[in-house]
Amino acid sequence: MIAIRDFTRSSSFRVGVLLTTLACIAIVLIVYFWRLTSSDLFISESNAAVNAKTNALVTLYESLGIEAVRTAIASNSLTSGVTASDTAHGQHSDNTRSFVVLSKDNQIVAGNLSSIPLVLERHTGASFDTAEIVITRPGNAARKTLHQALMREEALGDYTLYVGRGIDDLYSAQWFGKTFSWIIVVLLCTLSILSFAIAVYVVNRINRMSQTADKIIKTGSLQERLQIDSNWDDLSSLSIVFNQMLDTIESSVNNIKSVTDSIAHDLRTPLSRLRNTLEKIEDDELRTDTTQEADNLLNMFNSLLRISGLETTNKKEGFCTTDVRAIVEDVVDLYHPLAEERNIHLSSSLAPVTMTVDPNLLFQAVANVLDNAIKYSHDDSEVTVELCQTPHHFVISVFDEGVGVGENEIINLERRFYRADGSRTSKGNGLGLSLVSAIVRLHEGKTWFVHDPLMKGHGLGVVFTFKR
Repeated sequence: MIAIRDFTRSSSFRVGVLLTTLACIAIVLIVYFWRLTSSDLFISESNAAVNAKTNALVTLYESLGIEAVRTAIASNSLTSGVTASDTAHGQHSDNTRSFVVLSKDNQIVAGNLSSIPLVLERHTGASFDTAEIVITRPGNAARKTLHQALMREEALGDYTLYVGRGIDDLYSAQWFGKTFSWIIVVLLCTLSILSFAIAVYVVNRINRMSQTADKIIKTGSLQERLQIDSNWDDLSSLSIVFNQMLDTIESSVNNIKSVTDSIAHDLRTPLSRLRNTLEKIEDDELRTDTTQEADNLLNMFNSLLRISGLETTNKKEGFCTTDVRAIVEDVVDLYHPLAEERNIHLSSSLAPVTMTVDPNLLFQAVANVLDNAIKYSHDDSEVTVELCQTPHHFVISVFDEGVGVGENEIINLERRFYRADGSRTSKGNGLGLSLVSAIVRLHEGKTWFVHDPLMKGHGLGVVFTFKR
């Protein structure tokens, strides 16, 4: 049995899918941010600001003359050109990045620099040109080098206008954004793969545990153990505890079986001697009653030993390819006279079926069930025996309309010595169905019990299913 047949319905898979989905959403956002930083948006904005400032001053010169330009630069030299990109990067003034200078004959006339910007190297780009320049601020003798700067020079008559902006911080932010984005994308992809792998691992381990438990239930062998191939996870620890529990249960069950088998074996010999002694009783009626009780006890102990042998040895030496229909026909023929005595209508519907079975054991199993069906059926009632096959199973069914058992009692029918309330007045020891169940399990089949199979308001159906 697989505990989680539909992998997509497991909680582990759903958690993995949730984590993977969240990771994918984060990847999309990171890629968007990466494309945003790669698109030079902030640098383009800065370039547009430089061009706009330059064009505005050129227009002012053409309209009002050079004095208007000097006045505008002098009144706005410390705050011109601040854009959203400056604010976004924590820059609230132009002192370190933006400058506007008006010069004449290489002398500063107005602006926020104490000397004309010195161009060290120019860089030509696809969208805009940058340059490496050196500037000097008023009141500060130290010269500052802008490795990446936007700058425009415009001639205003005898004057030269310099408008520029340093974009070193924008390039650094762009590089950091790209690098950080790639790192996060790799981490999120790794997280997605790990979450899915863990989900698969957990489901496989749970299914392995379920298959082992199911095999123990089907075969009755407590020797099965979970394979331990790791010790780092909680499921491995659970597997170790599960194996230890099986060790304890196997030891306890073996001890109980050993005691039961020893008692049955040790008492069988004295009972045989007792029966032989009872045969010497002269009173015929007393001799018959006492020997019958002794036979019942001997049958009980023999059944216990037989069940124990089937459950512990699991021997299959007698298995061979057999015509199952012939076996079931022999059982039906054997019980026909008994059914006719009580006017019970015994019918059969048998399809040709060939299986690898132990013929003697299968005969005994079907005979025990049919014997119970006739024993607990009323006179003039009906008992049916069916043998058929489905795409995956062979099925043997015995249905009666006898006293039956309550639906709440069906679960106990395979227990040793259990007898339903309706059968306590008849002879029996409660081991028949236990023996039948042991035989069916030896054939790797299952035993099913059906309440009121013939729809008469009472009765019991016993069904054997064997895999094809």
